[in-house]
Amino acid sequence: MNQEQKAQRYDWLLDQYKQIEREISRIPKLPLDETLQDLNSKEYSDANQIQVTNLTNKLRMIDEEVKRLF
Repeated sequence: MNQEQKAQRYDWLLDQYKQIEREISRIPKLPLDETLQDLNSKEYSDANQIQVTNLTNKLRMIDEEVKRLF
């Protein structure tokens, strides 16, 4: 892969990263009073936490690919 292809791939990965971050920010959090009452201070419902975890794993995979590019 030449430098131009790496740059294009990097730009695409950056766009994907930003899109996933936006998806995570749109996932509803539990109300603050519920979070504070919970001993584990969970921010998300169980179903939403699974989504957040999956999306966070995608972000890590993008990070790893970016590291391999350069």
